[in-house]
Amino acid sequence: MLILLVAILACEADLTLGACAIGLGLGDRRCLLTFLVTGGVALGFGLAVFLVWTLWFVAPGCLGDGASLSCISDHAESGLAYLGPGALVQWTWMLSIALAARRVTKSRRLAHVSG
Repeated sequence: MLILLVAILACEADLTLGACAIGLGLGDRRCLLTFLVTGGVALGFGLAVFLVWTLWFVAPGCLGDGASLSCISDHAESGLAYLGPGALVQWTWMLSIALAARRVTKSRRLAHVSG
């Protein structure tokens, strides 16, 4: 259980740093590009988490002589319902971090110019 918690915290820290990098890297460009990049990263991360969940937790339970061919798809449907909302929450988190990084960068540039 502890390793699962550490893995989740590491993923969140990684995505937070990625969102900061997106916000700082795209600071001079349009906000639409920040929306698209953070959305793509959040969707990719959601798909990766779903794939790992399927391979580590669903697939081992479907091994053996008595398992049917549709075993994985039957069990994966329960996790698929969380993919969209999870990616949306992750995208909201990343977008807020990226926009905050953009805002801090712009305010520091203005303070540096006027100082």
